[in-house]
Amino acid sequence: MRVGVLTLALLMALSSGASVQAQTDFYRGKTLRIVVGSDAGGGFSVYSLLLSAHLGKHIPGNPTVTIEHRPGSGGVNAIDYLANAAPKDGTVIAVAMPNFFVTPFVEPRAAKFNPAEFRFIGRMSDFGRVLASWHTSGTKTIDDLKAKETILGASARRSTTSIQPLLVNEFLGTKMKVITGFMGSGPTAVALERGEVQVTTIAYSTLQSLHPQWLRDKKVNIIAGLDFTDIPGVPKVRDLIDDPRKKATWDFVALAAEFGTAYVAAPGVPEERLRILRQAFDATMKSDELIADAKKRVLGINPKSGDELDQLFAKMGSPTPEITKHVARIMGIGS
Repeated sequence: MRVGVLTLALLMALSSGASVQAQTDFYRGKTLRIVVGSDAGGGFSVYSLLLSAHLGKHIPGNPTVTIEHRPGSGGVNAIDYLANAAPKDGTVIAVAMPNFFVTPFVEPRAAKFNPAEFRFIGRMSDFGRVLASWHTSGTKTIDDLKAKETILGASARRSTTSIQPLLVNEFLGTKMKVITGFMGSGPTAVALERGEVQVTTIAYSTLQSLHPQWLRDKKVNIIAGLDFTDIPGVPKVRDLIDDPRKKATWDFVALAAEFGTAYVAAPGVPEERLRILRQAFDATMKSDELIADAKKRVLGINPKSGDELDQLFAKMGSPTPEITKHVARIMGIGS
């Protein structure tokens, strides 16, 4: 009887070891794709390039890591692809672009995915956005935006790059005219520099990393912060909103910045692969190589784990029907 028990234990140990080995070997010789829902040259792209340079070193089997850009619909196209077309084996992940947190609630038919079914891998940094103007525009403050019409560049009407300025117009009485069609912060920055637009929304970290000379030479005026991130000397829009219901609407739209450069795995990815990706991501964020590379690229690193982000989304990710209706109107849904 004892021999039989020992034999069974040995077989179970061998089986478990084979399973662990299979998971360890899964990524060997494979390519891990990071899908970015905006054009190359913007903040999400730059952070993803940084991640791609280091993540594979911390995944068992050391896969090649590449970037794939799928711009459109404020990042929704990339998430649609991840949810409905990409392999569900852990070889494709995506940036949770801001509309990941908005579109599925206010326009379910436009987003063929349920954000609650995704699993977060981790966040590289929060992604505090600001309202910024070019130095020759004559616009430096919210009061200036109230005094005259100002042209603002954005990606799409259903993107937070449009939603937030339109809410600022409604809540604070500014007169920004939103012009869409700029696919990411790169093209928008070019338009701002050329004087084609006077104002835009942009991540402060993108200004620091891609346009440090603008800050150094005072080429841009930082008018206000658009979310929860503290930027010295810069007022936050949410602090200028007195009505609690309006502030709740603003906070729902601004929530994406708290998740920042967060990455998600598709629904259906095996739990063991998710665990591997999360452990590798956490190790990458702590690695001396990535920290030094981020410093060289002037990219801030303020990570959160995938489990922390799952919990945060479960707590804050669902808007009330009143907020949903309000944001849908701003996005032009049904109009």
